[in-house]
Amino acid sequence: MNIFLSHKLDPKDLAWPGEPTVKVRQATEINEDTPFNSFITELPNHCGTHYDAPKHFNPKGLRITELPMEYFVFDKVLLIDLPKEACQGVTIEDLKAYEDDIQKVDLLLIRTGFDKIRKEDPETYQMKGPFLTPETCLYMVNTFANLKTVGFDFLAIGSPCNDLAGIAHQNLLGFNTEKFITAIEDMHLEEIGDKKVKSVIAAPLRLVDVDSSQVTVIADLED
Repeated sequence: MNIFLSHKLDPKDLAWPGEPTVKVRQATEINEDTPFNSFITELPNHCGTHYDAPKHFNPKGLRITELPMEYFVFDKVLLIDLPKEACQGVTIEDLKAYEDDIQKVDLLLIRTGFDKIRKEDPETYQMKGPFLTPETCLYMVNTFANLKTVGFDFLAIGSPCNDLAGIAHQNLLGFNTEKFITAIEDMHLEEIGDKKVKSVIAAPLRLVDVDSSQVTVIADLED
């Protein structure tokens, strides 16, 4: 069974505070003089479900179009449930319980339950979401040799709750190490339920010179 793990792009969605969101306007409409519809979309690359490539916080890092294919196609996937409250970080201790299993995968999905908050309380989702602590990011990079990407159901690697977002992004995206782990932010993980994820494809917009981009994420689940 295939499902989407990415949210629909919606002009009503929230981004990091102060960052722009999606804008759509209709350019042409079917009528007696015009046989087709067309639209113009303004699409900030860090809005909605999107993929952070290293260049986002690492001046020497790879752009989204420079990453090899194995950073977008995953057949060794682990989903872990780590329920979190507002402004609560994902810690090293949270992941240590799954350390042996994480060693075996190339994509780690962290489900905190904030998918529901996105719908029920968008302001809390935007301003008080969970986050990866800087120590957790460095731990993942230094511990999991096979792990290429981490995805999660909260707004971003960091949170507006604190001032740790910059160093957390740097630690994960290879600013301080040779290895990096990319991130898929603002994912839709609720729909997986209790099924096992067999594989995931995260298809980016391949925009030249852009550090990151929206992704359409499709998972194949066991029936």
